[in-house]
Amino acid sequence: MRIAVGGYLVVANSFATQTTGLEQFQRSILSGDDLINKMGRGDSAIAGFLRGAQEQGWKVAPLHYFFPGLAGKNTDEGHQWAMETIINSLRKAQPVDGVFLQLHGTAASESIADCDGDLLRALRGVVGDRVPVIASLDGHANVSQLMASQATMLIGVKTNPHYDFAAVGQQAARVMAGILDGSLQPAMAWAQPELVAPLQKLYIAPGWPMDHLMRLARNRAAANARVLDISLLGGFFVSDRLETGPSVVATTNREANLGREIADEIKEACWARRREFLTDMVSVADAVREAIATDENPVVLGDLADSGGAGTPGDGTAILAELLKQRARDAVVGNIADPAAVQEAMAAGVGKQVTLTVGGKVDRFHGDPVSISGRVRVIHNGIYTASTKFNFGTYHRGPTVVIDCGGIEVILTSRPCLVFEPNHFRSLGIEPAERKILVCKAELQHRAGMATVARTFIDVDAPGLASQDLRRLPFKEIRRPVFPLDDI
Repeated sequence: MRIAVGGYLVVANSFATQTTGLEQFQRSILSGDDLINKMGRGDSAIAGFLRGAQEQGWKVAPLHYFFPGLAGKNTDEGHQWAMETIINSLRKAQPVDGVFLQLHGTAASESIADCDGDLLRALRGVVGDRVPVIASLDGHANVSQLMASQATMLIGVKTNPHYDFAAVGQQAARVMAGILDGSLQPAMAWAQPELVAPLQKLYIAPGWPMDHLMRLARNRAAANARVLDISLLGGFFVSDRLETGPSVVATTNREANLGREIADEIKEACWARRREFLTDMVSVADAVREAIATDENPVVLGDLADSGGAGTPGDGTAILAELLKQRARDAVVGNIADPAAVQEAMAAGVGKQVTLTVGGKVDRFHGDPVSISGRVRVIHNGIYTASTKFNFGTYHRGPTVVIDCGGIEVILTSRPCLVFEPNHFRSLGIEPAERKILVCKAELQHRAGMATVARTFIDVDAPGLASQDLRRLPFKEIRRPVFPLDDI
C-alpha cells in the first residue's frame, strides 16, 4: 500500500492587520525526505501516523508540509501556491491508496473563508471518491460542512492545551488500515451549536465547561464499539467565517444514524452550558493592583487579547503601561514583539543604559507605544526549547533582549511569541519562581504551563484583536444569531 502524507498548519486571525504571504509559505515548506525525517521524529500527528504506517508496512509518498506562522489571513497568492504545490506533488505520486493530512482547521485567505476545505476539495478532485482521505485537526479547528463532506474522516485532538497529536496520528493510521482491509467504512456526522466560545473557556480542566463535555464524548465513544471517534472541537473565535465556533464530529463504522444521534446529543449539551462559556476577566488596572497586593506569588497576568497563539502582533502594551503607572516591583513582561527596539538595544550593548519606545506599532488595537528606560541586561538569539508535553519543540523568537527598568524587566523579541511556560524566562536568565509578577501573552496554555511555578492566575481584560469579549470584535461572516453575540 502507498499512502500520501502532508500537512497544512495555517492559523488565521481574521481581524489581524498583518497577512501571511507567499514568502512565509515558501520559507516554511518541508518536502520529501525532510518532511519524513523532521516530522517523523517528533510528537506531531504526522509523526504518529508515520509510526502507524511503519507498523503496517506501507510505503509513504511525502507531499509537503507548511507551517508559515500565526498572523492574519493568508494572501490569496500564498494559499494558492501552497495548495497547488501539494496538489502537484499528489498528482506525481499517483496512484496512492490513501491520503493523510495534518491540518489546523482555521486557515482563511483574502477571498476564501475556508482554506482547509478548499484544500480537501482539491485533493478529492485528484484521488476520486474511493481513496480514503483522513485529516487530523487542532482542538481549535472551525470545522465546516465542506471539510466534513470532502474528508473520509476528521479526527481532532482531545486535550487543551494540546499534547495528543501523535496519538491522533496513530489513530488515523489504524482507521486507514481498517478501510484498506475492508473491515471499516467510516460514516461521519457533523453538528454545531449556535455558539461561539472565547479561547479562555476552552481550557480542559476540572470545573471548566469543556471538561464535562469532553468526558461526555469520551463516555459515548467508549460505550459502543461501532463508534470510531468523537471529536469535540472548540473552534477559533478570531477566525471570522460562517462556521466559527465549537463543533462535533462523530464517526461510526457504517452507522450513520448512530453518528448523527451522538453528534446532536453533544451539540445540545454544549448549548445547555453556553453561559458557562462567558468570560471571567479582570480590568487592567484592577489586575495589576491585585498582583501587587497579593502575597500568593508569583502571580501570572494573562494577556489573552494579544496572545502569540491567536495571530495577534504580540506588541500590546496596556499591562506594561499599568505596571509602570502603579510602580510595580519584581515584575517581568514577557514579552513585547518589537524588532526595531531590539536592534536599538543590541546596538547599545549589554550593560548600557537605553531609552526605548516599545510596542503598539503594528496597529492601534493593542495599546500605544510606551517609553521605557533601563539597562540592557541580556542579548539572546531568541531560541529556546519548551519543557511541556504540549506546545512542545523549539521556539524561535528572533533576536531577543531583556531591559531591566529597575523593578520591571521587559523582554523584547523580534517576533510574536506565545508565552506559556518557565523556559521562556529561564532561557534569558530569569528564574520565574523568584519574581512576583509574570506577564504571559497566551490564551490559556499559561495556566497549565506555569502551574509548577505560579500560585495565582489573573486573566486580564487588555485590549487586542483576540479580546475574550466577543462583542468587541467586528464579526461579519459568522452565522447569526449566535450566542453570546446574540442573546439567545
